[in-house]
Amino acid sequence: MRTIVVVLLGAALAAAGCGGKGEPSCPPAKEIATSSVVKNGDTWDVVITSNIEAPVDKVLEAAEHPEKGHDLVPENLLKTEVLKEEGSTKTVDIVARLDILPPGFKVQNIRTEYTYYPQDKRFTTKSIDFKLADITAEYKFEPSADGKGTVVKLNQKSKDKSPLILDSLQKQALCETFSIQMKVVRRGLGLDEKPAS
Repeated sequence: MRTIVVVLLGAALAAAGCGGKGEPSCPPAKEIATSSVVKNGDTWDVVITSNIEAPVDKVLEAAEHPEKGHDLVPENLLKTEVLKEEGSTKTVDIVARLDILPPGFKVQNIRTEYTYYPQDKRFTTKSIDFKLADITAEYKFEPSADGKGTVVKLNQKSKDKSPLILDSLQKQALCETFSIQMKVVRRGLGLDEKPAS
């Protein structure tokens, strides 16, 4: 995930939806505009986009702080702590609760390394310590067609370490993880409010 995390999940498939069926892979969510989540062997290829009503630089800045996730989305992010920060790279320990997963799997701990390339309007992530999968991802930030908002594009590969969960649940967990990450960004920008506790 995470966070911004958590993260996650090709390009031709995104345009075609779910492998050419014309349907998105993820269920409808405010944070997800388009999605393609396809399994090839033991690896999930994930392409998801989100539309955010704020300029690219502001969205990128909000996304550069996954450690704020617990404060912004406490219902899903039980812990978000920076363990190490050197230059443009930070390692974050994330404990996330994914509602789609069955009991025993709902709470996941994933240590993630984030590397930022602000001049390119992108960052990459890779899982450092996660028991279920090896995950690498790239997040790109581009102006929306009207120039007022931002399109966040995720390209992710998630290679199973031990397939303990049904494919359908894994697929939905990848979608939910991205959705949570975009909630962090949206709330960090003040676009959405935290639910009352």
